[in-house]
Amino acid sequence: MKSDSHTTSTPSYPLEVKTSKETVSKPQKHETSSKRHHNDKLMLMTLGIATLITFLMYTLPDWVFLEIPTRDIIHSLLSLVGIENTLIPTLDPNTVIPESLRGGSFPFLEATVHTPGIKIPYPDPLPDGDYWIVKACTGMQAGGLLIAIIMVTEAPWIAKIRASLAFFSALFIGNALRITFHLWCVYILIMQFQMDPTEAFYWAHDVSSKVIGFFGTILFAFIIERFEVPIIDQFADWLDWMWWRVSGIFSRFFH
Repeated sequence: MKSDSHTTSTPSYPLEVKTSKETVSKPQKHETSSKRHHNDKLMLMTLGIATLITFLMYTLPDWVFLEIPTRDIIHSLLSLVGIENTLIPTLDPNTVIPESLRGGSFPFLEATVHTPGIKIPYPDPLPDGDYWIVKACTGMQAGGLLIAIIMVTEAPWIAKIRASLAFFSALFIGNALRITFHLWCVYILIMQFQMDPTEAFYWAHDVSSKVIGFFGTILFAFIIERFEVPIIDQFADWLDWMWWRVSGIFSRFFH
């Protein structure tokens, strides 16, 4: 006779042994943020250096070495599209350049004794159009700003040099084309639409410059970015920093 023996056994489970207490790291109250725009010293330094470079680049040089070749290219392009024009020699601005352009003093003087110009003859009784290629016509207002931002943007210096050269070349060529377009529009408005010369210059130059300048700046920024200098990120950091500081000030009053 076979007997069955039933043995009751308790299942064994691995024991959990705590060797150390788990700790949850909490951010310190004054912990430094890794975001660049939270660095006041960095933002103030880059913004200050960029402002200084922009001011010095535009005010100190007279930019005649850009004004003269720009004028010569415009002269050739206008002749190419059939608009008669002659070069105005660099004469004494007291007798040639209008009072409105001679105004101001160093470092904000727009015209000098070397400022070049272009004369477009119009039929009587209209006076001939004398157009002066002054410092502002070189595009170095925006040029100084963008080059300054290139200098303070976080990027290798070889990339900054390449971006500056590419931008400066594009600025020179684009600016000559822009002014040629302005003077062509002035000529068409006067000759085809009998518009007053002053009004024609206002619409063809003053108004359209704002539109062209806006899209031109976007194009130049794109060119610079293509050379791996992220100036848009640098500009965004400044805006984020300003908003971060302003919002912080307001939060103290409303909370």
